[in-house]
Amino acid sequence: MRRMTAKRHNFLRALAVLLGLGIGISASGADLVLQKVPPLTVAQAPNYPQNLARLDLGAQIESDMPGDASSSVPFLSGDPASVYALRTGTTRLLVSLAKIENIDSVAFLNSEAKGTVTVATSSAKLSAKSPQWHDEARQIELSSGLISAKLGPAEAKYVRLTFNVSNPGRIGNLGVYSAAAVSDFTMPRTRKIAAGTSAEAVAKANYNLADLHAKARTIFVSSGDDLKLAHNMIDGQPGTAYAFAANDAAPAAIIDLGRSVPVNRVSTFSTSGSAVVTFYVLDALPADNTGNPASALRIDSQRLAAFKTVGASSDDGSGRVAVNFEETTGRYVMLVWTPSTQKENFSVAEIAVFGPASNARLLAANTGGNRSDDKTVRDSKDTKDFSKEIPGEGPAEEQAPAEGPAPELPRPPPFVFIPKVVPTSP
Repeated sequence: MRRMTAKRHNFLRALAVLLGLGIGISASGADLVLQKVPPLTVAQAPNYPQNLARLDLGAQIESDMPGDASSSVPFLSGDPASVYALRTGTTRLLVSLAKIENIDSVAFLNSEAKGTVTVATSSAKLSAKSPQWHDEARQIELSSGLISAKLGPAEAKYVRLTFNVSNPGRIGNLGVYSAAAVSDFTMPRTRKIAAGTSAEAVAKANYNLADLHAKARTIFVSSGDDLKLAHNMIDGQPGTAYAFAANDAAPAAIIDLGRSVPVNRVSTFSTSGSAVVTFYVLDALPADNTGNPASALRIDSQRLAAFKTVGASSDDGSGRVAVNFEETTGRYVMLVWTPSTQKENFSVAEIAVFGPASNARLLAANTGGNRSDDKTVRDSKDTKDFSKEIPGEGPAEEQAPAEGPAPELPRPPPFVFIPKVVPTSP
């Protein structure tokens, strides 16, 4: 009897450990148990500099190679599946920001290209041969993987990348990052496409709805050692990723876009291999019976089968997966990876969600300097205590009432001049 009790105790303990790791367990083996991701805090803000090389922040890109303009523009959409082909020889890419910014670094991912890249900055648009370019990073060797250049902080509006390539390849996930600031979360930048951006460019480079700085949030994941790092999947940085547990047979994540919006494309960049990704778009999540925020979310096989699947695909060996589907409206996007073989280091670097091209056209038509596409200006009036949490798990979260105007100070007394008579000497 004691032996049976001990065995039962050990089984329950093992079950609790597995549930703590976020691994779904059921008789059918199809249940998902997702763990709640802690809210973003001020202490984490320095880890998430904002990528300024984005079409919806007013950035533009030019190439000195004829016919390359259309292929370089999608770089500004934040789509991890978008890549730019580098040819043998010299290629210059010029990224112009909406205004002079305090730039900290530049980064991108390189695949197969060999040679060097030089990064230069300027606050004014200069000719290619102008000596006034500031060469912040001279001849960085191109190797496979992440290429990063520390630039400052330094003020600049233009960032030029000059590639001298001996072996052709592809680059992706271009980022020009500002010095990280809490204000990037509490007072998000106005999102508006730069004037003069062509309709073709707008159509080819929509903007990412799953952007951490636009108040999207990763709210549930199936496993991981440090859940608060789950925001790495939507931070726009190719050099950061979120690692799932080694024994997670079906890594999963749920992204809260903050409000119901039309979407028609989801793309991801993760550990390369033959993993199939299933994408879901949801209007709502299963409710907690107690009415309180749940620390874990269990999705049984029956409920999972009822969720709307918008697509499934496997990566091409590069870790990049993208699906296009019929326009669907929803607030939550769920992704479930099914690796063909168990991977001990499976991680996801980026998740991006896109809507129809009409979303970008609305931004292009937005000429009011004090408005934004998704209530980010209204959200900037949040008056919560930022010493603990950065507000919001989505731009539609209701905000606390603003404080009333401060009481007027009493008027100062009228000024009266009283002359002082100084005695004169006899």
